Amino acid sequence: MKKRYHLSLKQFIHDLKGLVKPHYQTSMWPLGGVMIIFLALSFIVGYFAQGILSSMGMAMMMIMYGMASPAAIGLALLELLLAIVILVALSFFYSFFTTAAQFTYQDKVRHPEQIVSAGSVWMHYKHLRKNQLWRIILYTGLFVFLWSLPLDIIGGLVAKNQALVIVCRILNDIVMVWKGIEYSQANFLYRDRQPQFLGQSMRHALTASRRFMGGRKWNYLLIMLVVIFIPMVVWEVIFGALAYWGLYTATYALIYIGLLLMILGFAAYLPVIFASGALYYEEAKKTANLDEDFADTFKPVAELTGEAYVHEVYTPKKKVKKAKQKQDKKKQENK
Repeated sequence: MKKRYHLSLKQFIHDLKGLVKPHYQTSMWPLGGVMIIFLALSFIVGYFAQGILSSMGMAMMMIMYGMASPAAIGLALLELLLAIVILVALSFFYSFFTTAAQFTYQDKVRHPEQIVSAGSVWMHYKHLRKNQLWRIILYTGLFVFLWSLPLDIIGGLVAKNQALVIVCRILNDIVMVWKGIEYSQANFLYRDRQPQFLGQSMRHALTASRRFMGGRKWNYLLIMLVVIFIPMVVWEVIFGALAYWGLYTATYALIYIGLLLMILGFAAYLPVIFASGALYYEEAKKTANLDEDFADTFKPVAELTGEAYVHEVYTPKKKVKKAKQKQDKKKQENK
């Protein structure tokens, strides 16, 4: 029987409605609320970081005129480092939270009687193996960066030719989107094989995701464009234009209303975004073979524990070389 790689867009939207609608209110408020808090805290920390950079520039100028001590620069650097650490910590927290939300919807796909609420998302968040998930995040960022690096270097080399720079940027964006699609199922695949990841490299989740998405990337891209990207772009363009019109006409009320509706619309759509990823994985998994996706990835337990090498006898390189020379000499004599 031939594998069915492509999911029906119409059927997917129908299943997505059935997944999101029953508990939309109970899921939208915690998901949207956490997102708004995350954005607010990130904005506040970023605002202070910008202020620190401005004060550093002023301090450097004052040092040149002998009006300030170099210690002021050191203090500002410490404050800037603290702001960066806080921003990174917030980013990791929100990444873990979104993963917990996706796992909650994944459980609902498997068990329709389950409820998606603040309590269920928090329960998944508490039980996440965060030391493993943050390594998946870092590996994903590293691999996407390495794939985009050659085009960045080429763009820098041809910086004088604006047309080539634009081409490099477009190609770079395509590569980043393509690799993001390939690695999009890493968290779900990791969850399905979580016990086997003990002591293993988390990059195996990315390898399995790349194999899992083989033959599915265009289908996945189409579904996510129709279900997530286009509705969000339309919403953001409409109310972003309202905010821009308020800025253009100096009508500040329109600016605030437009920005507020942009954020609230995105927050209200979060249940659909998180549910889409979980539903796609569960539907695509029906025609997948996870054993093949993880083939030749995990190391045997005996190698991890060292038991595979217990009975091996260590022989110095010199002795090995001499023994080999003797064997070669005997072969020549026999000839």
